[in-house]
Amino acid sequence: RDDIAERALLYNAARDALSPRELAANEAQLRARVAQLWQTRLLRYSKLTVADEIENALSYYEATFLREIPRIYADLERELGQESVHSFLRMGQWIGGDRDGNPNVTAATLTQALRRQSEVVLRHYLTEVHLLGGELSLSARLVDVTPEMQALAQSSPDTNEHRMDEPYRRALTGIYARLAATLRELTGTEAARHAVAPQNPYLTSQELVADLRTIATSLKTHHGAALIKQRLHPLIRAVEVFGFHLATVDLRQSSDKHEEVVAELLATARIEANYSALDEQGKRVLLMQLLNDARPLRVHGVEYSSHTQSELAIFSSAKRMRERYGVEA
Repeated sequence: RDDIAERALLYNAARDALSPRELAANEAQLRARVAQLWQTRLLRYSKLTVADEIENALSYYEATFLREIPRIYADLERELGQESVHSFLRMGQWIGGDRDGNPNVTAATLTQALRRQSEVVLRHYLTEVHLLGGELSLSARLVDVTPEMQALAQSSPDTNEHRMDEPYRRALTGIYARLAATLRELTGTEAARHAVAPQNPYLTSQELVADLRTIATSLKTHHGAALIKQRLHPLIRAVEVFGFHLATVDLRQSSDKHEEVVAELLATARIEANYSALDEQGKRVLLMQLLNDARPLRVHGVEYSSHTQSELAIFSSAKRMRERYGVEA
């Protein structure tokens, strides 16, 4: 009863602090939400696709992980007396790569998963770099910068006369332009803003980290350390954690499905007519021999079963994805 009374007092105090117009607005919002709940169905009437699963998972990254993971690291470093902590905590998932029991997961869905993941993380970086450009308005007339920072500003395609004395803004304009080119290269989509035309894309996320660290080092050594903590440091941490791939995609498949493919490859290549009939030791011996043989098992010109073609396509796609988004993908 005491707890209920205390809650009532707090509610009354909060209500008394609001004007009649604010109270009326609150009641209107409550009525709208109740009406919304009453008139919304509880269950879906159409089946979710793999593409839907991918988008649902990505919504959590946009709403939570992209900002909260850097905060976890910041909290950890604060508890350790500002000791630098390596980016050991990474994200991983299997949506788009888990074929075990789901025939709708194919090489195409794997490609789609990585492309959308890359788009989400690159658009986050672009937004943060844009906001940094608004914050780091420091003038070279008032503060010096490091030679590396000056070189980064000079390499920027931003030649606007109003920013000639703003090295950080010029550098960030250049970084944004390169990120926009990276977005186009990796996802085929365009950035929302274009101060200047897209430039040469970043080849790796480490290149982006290096440019951001150049800015951080210059700020730290020229009376601008207070400007690092709020946005620049979390952005650097995010790039270290999420790269250009956002999260590692696990590839899963039931071992018996892989065995069917191996058996078909070996039979077609006339190496082993009935691989599945071998005992475990016999399979191990044969596979070890084949791993030490440089010749491929796949025979060109042969029409393999649809199952074997689908599984082989997964490995081909995985190879391209690693080359495109980095080995951590």
